[in-house]
Amino acid sequence: MDIIPVIDLLQGHVVHAVRGQRASYQPVQSRLCPGNNPLDIVQAFLAIHPFRTIYIADLDSISGAGDNNSCVEELRTFFDDMNFWLDAGKETLKSIQIKKQDHLIPVIGSETGVSPGLLSGMVKINPDAILSLDFMDQDFIGDPGLLELTSIWPENIIIMNLARVGSCLGPDTELIRDIRDRAGNRNIYIGGGIKNFDDLLLLESMEIAGVLLATALHDRTITGDHIARFQV
Repeated sequence: MDIIPVIDLLQGHVVHAVRGQRASYQPVQSRLCPGNNPLDIVQAFLAIHPFRTIYIADLDSISGAGDNNSCVEELRTFFDDMNFWLDAGKETLKSIQIKKQDHLIPVIGSETGVSPGLLSGMVKINPDAILSLDFMDQDFIGDPGLLELTSIWPENIIIMNLARVGSCLGPDTELIRDIRDRAGNRNIYIGGGIKNFDDLLLLESMEIAGVLLATALHDRTITGDHIARFQV
């Protein structure tokens, strides 16, 4: 099972995402390093474990209030061997149709309102694209057709429960089982609520491909020794 650290970018800084309430996100206060500079945060993650992938949520792009393109490019240049999964909201829907970029994997969030037809077309353009099925608790955020037309899903799927992000409530196992059953043999990644080593063991037992982590890394609840147990 793969462990993927998350950085949420807002106006060039890393913020602490909590329950999807983006208007109230504050600069992250990490036990791993002082400050909230993205380069420092990624360096601190790598001091825990030699991660291969970092997930970036560009909150300015997602909200339609600008972007963090320069920051993303700086990260890509500095960590040139790292793979970055990037959710840039509706900007992802535009950029994916322009060009494919090395080590930058687009995340298509259902919360953008992407239609099944548009998703199918984008996955044909870039088969590496990842679909994020976004929920607020049990409520799906997006076109309901995306949940029904599973044949158009790409190989990698994120189940993102925004209500659990930063909450340490634990993963929503009922929701995960439902989507996993629909997904067939696709790779399922979980975002939101993962609080400790026991949660990781639970998700491994559910044959989950990977998890997205932020809070549990910053507060050192999940450590490098824990992560080494899962990474291959």
